[in-house]
Amino acid sequence: MACAEDVLSLPSIRVLFEEEHWPEAQRRYNHAIETGIPTPPEVINHMDLKGNPMIAEITDKVIDWYGEKAMCTFVSVVTDQIRRERTLRDMANRDDLTNLYNRRYLLDLFSERHAAQQRRQYLAMADIDHFKRINDTFGHPVGDLVLRRFAQEIEDFTAPDEYAFRLGGEEFALLIWADNHTEATTRLERLRVAVQDCEVRVSHPNSQPLSIGCTISIGATVLEATEDFLTASLRADEALYIAKKTGRNRVINYDASAEDKPDIG
Repeated sequence: MACAEDVLSLPSIRVLFEEEHWPEAQRRYNHAIETGIPTPPEVINHMDLKGNPMIAEITDKVIDWYGEKAMCTFVSVVTDQIRRERTLRDMANRDDLTNLYNRRYLLDLFSERHAAQQRRQYLAMADIDHFKRINDTFGHPVGDLVLRRFAQEIEDFTAPDEYAFRLGGEEFALLIWADNHTEATTRLERLRVAVQDCEVRVSHPNSQPLSIGCTISIGATVLEATEDFLTASLRADEALYIAKKTGRNRVINYDASAEDKPDIG
């Protein structure tokens, strides 16, 4: 544990904060000195005097120090508290069965989207084909195994900066990046084939293990800048409907510029 002398011997308290926080810290200090108003609490990445990473809540207050203005910074270590909060928040954003993100988190991500995207982002809606038949034939516990297996496939498919969601039942969604329509379609085709080729093996007492396969239908659309989820999902759902109507086990990528869209009437 550091003592007061250790802290006072530092050339500047900012060495305890990650360098990316320095400009904002300077702005906070300047504002506090000019106005005399304490800065609001802010949670930042922090290091102790041994260089160990921590999470700290800081508050700055202007004080009189022998007739001169001085800045007093209060640093409270909140690492455990913040980690607990993050864990609880992550749990609230996850589907219990598959551990994929849920619909609520998908809506949150849409509300945070911004126009300055370097690549094009696509929304894909995916349904497991004839899933009710799997439940009716083998029972809901087996259906849950199929859902978990499919969830693993789409989680493996997504890149670190992409997202997979379970919306409910056998309905899933993805947010993926691609440079163009063709790349997005090609990637989703790879996912479709991967699901088609995988099986869920189920042991049965006094009988041979069962191998249960499934296929998926996917409807996708490129996301326009700052559009809301409802607008984008209507296009993706239209593409998904076409995929199901025209035989299932296929990918339809909605192309607003195409002159001859498939007939869905």
